[in-house]
Amino acid sequence: MALLAGQESDKLVRLESLDVSDNVYLLRGGGTNILAFIAEDGVVLIDTLGAGWGKATRRALDNLTSLPVTTIINTHAHTGHSGGNGEFPLVTEIIAHEKTKAQMREMPVFQGENVRLLPTRTFEEKLTLLEGFDRIELHYFGPAHTDGDILVVFPEKGIAYLGDLFGRMSLPRIDRDFGGSGLAYPLVLARALDEIKYFPAFVRGPEVRTFDRVVPGHVLPPAQTPLLRWLKWDDFKRYADFVTNAVEVVREAKSRGRTEDQIIDLVKDSIAVEFPSYQLDGVGAFIETVSLEITE
Repeated sequence: MALLAGQESDKLVRLESLDVSDNVYLLRGGGTNILAFIAEDGVVLIDTLGAGWGKATRRALDNLTSLPVTTIINTHAHTGHSGGNGEFPLVTEIIAHEKTKAQMREMPVFQGENVRLLPTRTFEEKLTLLEGFDRIELHYFGPAHTDGDILVVFPEKGIAYLGDLFGRMSLPRIDRDFGGSGLAYPLVLARALDEIKYFPAFVRGPEVRTFDRVVPGHVLPPAQTPLLRWLKWDDFKRYADFVTNAVEVVREAKSRGRTEDQIIDLVKDSIAVEFPSYQLDGVGAFIETVSLEITE
């Protein structure tokens, strides 16, 4: 199913079904992917797009349900994923990592009366919501894109929302002002790959399967519905290898005293040879961030 819903101005939110037999949907607006889970008594919204996108999001959801958005999960503090928190008036719970709440508390958009839009529930490493086939797990593995990014997984459905930990098919964007870390990034991805387990309820015994679908923060979905053939767990593994390789190239080049221009060329050459499907945008910013951490 693919539908368009809009609001005033030019804001449009596209609604995609991840599986025609399930109740988790992808919403895309302003170049960002978020998820909506239709529970029995309300909608769980995983990220809220930016300020002003609430009406478009609601109109997209109206194609599915009249139930209100009652729960918001913010995967990190950036306003493109949290700025719409106040546009769903019947929300009773906002969930995020404790470091994300700390970052949000300092942001202008959450000052004054808007302090009520801060997360009402936080966690340190793992939090489980709901039960059975609709179980949702929130995982935190350390600083990467920011210092509070979380992964949201539906273990029984085989769906993992990776947010900006796997934002684009290019080098990650690291926000040091929000506690992000280039050197820690590969470690975070490795922990996620190692520690997140998928034990389908319909499989007897201890069999572990890879996730059927992973949802990145900004990659454009394919022009097909439902999105049964989108990115898989192996794509996430490939992305982790890509980031790890890039960090190691920078580390090695720095140890040999290479100039910034030389390091940029080395990283670009490595990507072109080893990971030709990835884009080269953001190379300079990525190298600058990793280099600063190495020399600190």
